[in-house]
Amino acid sequence: MAVVGYHALLSITAFVDIPSAFATTVLKFGYLGVDFFFVLSGFVIHYSMSSAPRRISSFVYSRFTRIMLPYWPVGIGLGLAYLTMPHLAPQFTTSDSAWGWLSTITLFPTGQPPTLNVAWTLQHELLFYSLYTTLRFFDRVAAGLVLWTTAIILFFVLDRPEMTFFQVLLAPINIEFVAGVLAAHVFMRGTRMKGIAYFGFAFTLILSFVLMGSNRHDSLLIGLAMATLLPWLCRQEMQGRFTVPNWLIFGGAASYAIYLVHNPLFSLSSRLMGAVGLDWMSALVMSFCIAIGAGFLYYQVWEIPVMKLIGIKSHTQRAWGKGNTLPAK
Repeated sequence: MAVVGYHALLSITAFVDIPSAFATTVLKFGYLGVDFFFVLSGFVIHYSMSSAPRRISSFVYSRFTRIMLPYWPVGIGLGLAYLTMPHLAPQFTTSDSAWGWLSTITLFPTGQPPTLNVAWTLQHELLFYSLYTTLRFFDRVAAGLVLWTTAIILFFVLDRPEMTFFQVLLAPINIEFVAGVLAAHVFMRGTRMKGIAYFGFAFTLILSFVLMGSNRHDSLLIGLAMATLLPWLCRQEMQGRFTVPNWLIFGGAASYAIYLVHNPLFSLSSRLMGAVGLDWMSALVMSFCIAIGAGFLYYQVWEIPVMKLIGIKSHTQRAWGKGNTLPAK
């Protein structure tokens, strides 16, 4: 929802009206949802593979299909739409080139971005999955992730290479995957620290982000703060100190579908809302309704059936229940 709000702000500002200063201030930080997305990916992948190990081939199959099958109809559909209506194609600020079919279909990082502009995050996801499974196969997860982090830091200091693949592989935001893996490791080890320690470190990172100007290129600090809090929060939930409502669990299961469809819809709906003279507040509310409604529909009509067809269960069940024990070390 944070990412939806951020993109709604951009579309409404461009095609409807400029929202109030308060709304702009709140919504402009919605991109931080991506930082949590990366941290959570690292946490979930390492937790699931460590608590319930499975064959590498099974993991690769489930992860690849989980990303690509919901993505393909949107990405390829946009490509076909842009061929017939090129004026709708977005201007990619990260590349001098237009979108490309190779990156659109495979999500492999090339000089031409995918048609779906949020798919850059999926490129990072697939690279992380590939690296993690390779390290898991050779039983060198810890050493490999340390080397990856070191390479990222070195290339950040020394300037990254020009080849797009390495720019994605060695982007600083990838450290958030590693932070998520580390958070899962701390959680599963049962390391016990007082909540004040977790919150103190997280607060320091957040304060650093604010004092440095709250710039997007420093959002890694927020990602690290989120990773710091995850072990403590998960332990509180496992011990039954709070519960997550079923409607939020369903929303989380449908979140990938919402993520995929919301931005292309905003490109059209904001133009229509601007044409009829809607005010920014009404446009904002309608944008959220459109994103949630269309995302839920896409989840129910396409994602659930296609996942069932290939034998992957819907992710609507709880990860653990009250009183469950931690997985074996």
